Amino acid sequence: MKTLQAYRFALDLTPGQERAVLAHAGAARVAHNWALAQVKAVMDQREAERTYGVPEEQLTPVLSWSLAGLRKAWNTVSPRLRPGGVRCPRKRSTPAWMPSLVR
Repeated sequence: MKTLQAYRFALDLTPGQERAVLAHAGAARVAHNWALAQVKAVMDQREAERTYGVPEEQLTPVLSWSLAGLRKAWNTVSPRLRPGGVRCPRKRSTPAWMPSLVR
């Protein structure tokens, strides 16, 4: 029998860090909801077109479901969709658990 064990860690964030974490979580949720809505809209549109008798080759183009495809589509529309125009820049940094010599 396999046993799973989980750990829970508490973060002691400064107010600035807490705002940044919440902003990133909110931005990720906005992007996720947008991608889900886009995929569903294309699927629904193609289904509706089939009921109208539109030939397969003339249906609305399929939206790529890959991470790269959705990210590319999101990057083209995200400046218009960001709440309040706020941008959460991604920092490319070495994780805290890496030895300091690698940083």
